[in-house]
Amino acid sequence: MAGILWIIILMLIIAVIIISVSIIAYNKHLDKVTKGEVHDTHSTIPEPRSTASVIYKIVLMIIVILSYLGISTANGMIGSLQSRIGELDAEVNGLQFDVQNLRSQIEEGERLVRNFEYKISDPENNLVDVGFKLWLKEFTPDTSVTLSIAGKDVALSKDGNGMYTGNVTLSLFDNCSVPVVSIKNGELIENETVDFPEELFWDYIPVPMFSCNFDCKDTLGGGTKYTGQYSMNFSFPEKIESVRITYLSNGEELKTMDITEGALTGEIFTIEQELGFGDDLVFRTEVVTKDGYRIEDCKLMIFPAKEYPYGYEYERIYDSDGNLLYECLY
Repeated sequence: MAGILWIIILMLIIAVIIISVSIIAYNKHLDKVTKGEVHDTHSTIPEPRSTASVIYKIVLMIIVILSYLGISTANGMIGSLQSRIGELDAEVNGLQFDVQNLRSQIEEGERLVRNFEYKISDPENNLVDVGFKLWLKEFTPDTSVTLSIAGKDVALSKDGNGMYTGNVTLSLFDNCSVPVVSIKNGELIENETVDFPEELFWDYIPVPMFSCNFDCKDTLGGGTKYTGQYSMNFSFPEKIESVRITYLSNGEELKTMDITEGALTGEIFTIEQELGFGDDLVFRTEVVTKDGYRIEDCKLMIFPAKEYPYGYEYERIYDSDGNLLYECLY
């Protein structure tokens, strides 16, 4: 690009010189005609105006050609830079992967437990039997291992080659977050966490999940009219007996509907509701399963910019006798 700029400057200088020479030569010819030294008024020397016009057109054409070449060169440079940027992005992503992989290897190298496995039985009366297997990287004949989970300490049995096994009965609604393996060698006790589901019921009970969108429009009465759509999906729709939904605003029920068929087929429901200024809109969903569980899910769908008390939103699960098995407040 710099080379093209210098070429244009050089052309302009040459053009100025040619025009200047043309003016000087033309003026000399006029002087000779005026003094009578030349009787023929016609001359092969063109008028400076004609010379300037021709040179202007030539320079303009050359500038256009050079500009086209410059644009083509710039486009090529941009394409090359974009390609290089793509290569650098790929290299950065590769380096990030290598760093993450190295970090994982370092963490894995520092871990005491080489492998951890578990198997969960089918639930019965809200209880499951869980079998554990773990393998230690280093162990001695005197090494003992205990697994602490859901407030229970499970002593694991030694099965040889560094493998330890054990069983425990857990409730689907126990809090099983961050199980800890305690490895004892003489007086030395080392602890390490292992991966395990925080709550087991998610893998057995169909808790509802929403997809929704809403639009709003102010009304003449000072309220707001909301229109929107929503749909529901479940992990285990085959276990569901019925689904009911209730619209509430400021704690007062507005409408209750049985939406079992539509909820199980992924139907998109429409809603049109007018609310007063500052009013909220809450969906309370009640799901009853074929094995007797009742799930209540209460979520704020439309809310003004203000604080709500703890527990305004919640998830609760009851058994067939109405006993509360699980509660999560928001």
